[in-house]
Amino acid sequence: MYELIWANKRKSWILFFAMGIILTGLGMGLGYMLSPNNLHGGIMNGFFIAMAIWGVLSLFSFSSGSSVLLNSSGAHEITKEDDPTLYNVVEEVATAAGTPMPRIYIIDTEALNAFATGTKPENSIIAVTAGLREKLNRNELQAVIAHETGHIYNRDILYLTFAGIMLGAIVILSEVVLRASFFSAISGRSSDNDKKDSGAGAIIQLLVILLAIFAPILTQIFYFSLSRKREYLADATAVNFTRDPNSLADALEKIAQSATPMPQANKITAPMYIATPHLKAGDSDELYATHPPIQKRIAILRALAQGTDYKTYQRVYNEVVGKGNLFPQSVLQNDEKQ
Repeated sequence: MYELIWANKRKSWILFFAMGIILTGLGMGLGYMLSPNNLHGGIMNGFFIAMAIWGVLSLFSFSSGSSVLLNSSGAHEITKEDDPTLYNVVEEVATAAGTPMPRIYIIDTEALNAFATGTKPENSIIAVTAGLREKLNRNELQAVIAHETGHIYNRDILYLTFAGIMLGAIVILSEVVLRASFFSAISGRSSDNDKKDSGAGAIIQLLVILLAIFAPILTQIFYFSLSRKREYLADATAVNFTRDPNSLADALEKIAQSATPMPQANKITAPMYIATPHLKAGDSDELYATHPPIQKRIAILRALAQGTDYKTYQRVYNEVVGKGNLFPQSVLQNDEKQ
């Protein structure tokens, strides 16, 4: 299974590299717009502004991100004495996965949902809603915990956190660029000798504005695409741990029937949850969907009667979704040998 983790790392770093290029381009474009007559100095200043925004968001997210997410959702930590059954379920799954025992939180809401957070397995946290705890039986609860543990095992939380930071930085910087272009236009900076207003300068400024408009859109598409793919991977990892795809399918069906939203979640934190926290979980293949269609996830799980290995999941995934490879060939080949 370590091959899967390394494959996830490679794919994630390719995405982060692309997002980094966009962020750098926005920063350099901002610097050019602020100092059109000092090309080198302006571009360097813009680059440092971009890195400063990214650095502040990174520092905040990695130092306080989990606390903010837990506090905003109204979660509180519980012990084994508070809920022995839930504690034992989490402990069993952590043992099966070979990961450290995560801390457990309860979110006081009737909504049916759960999420995992923490930048590494050693400081991981699993939070479940009171509604989920009440409505699910032990096997279904174990399946949901296994799904969240799958995110921990696959290092999804770290990658989604990093991608969320990049997305936030790009959104902020894009807004700054657009405001700078607006104020530059109304300030009456016009001179025949002004490099910004020369033919080449005008083209560069237009390209920067277009980048600022489309960068947040493209980055969100990349971010949500990463989130959707990792939900399938977490489902596959969960059934690999529990060998019980039907219980996860049963749990997802109950979650899909829940009409209670979680308004605490936003576009950045929504991918952390097992199902869409804002709306009733339905079928959506839209580019801006944070999760894959829940009915497709259920259909894949129901079709895993022949086996819960990654190779079987990949085959059923292709039949239901019809595209893409979830797992590297090395993982599928290892399944064949076992």
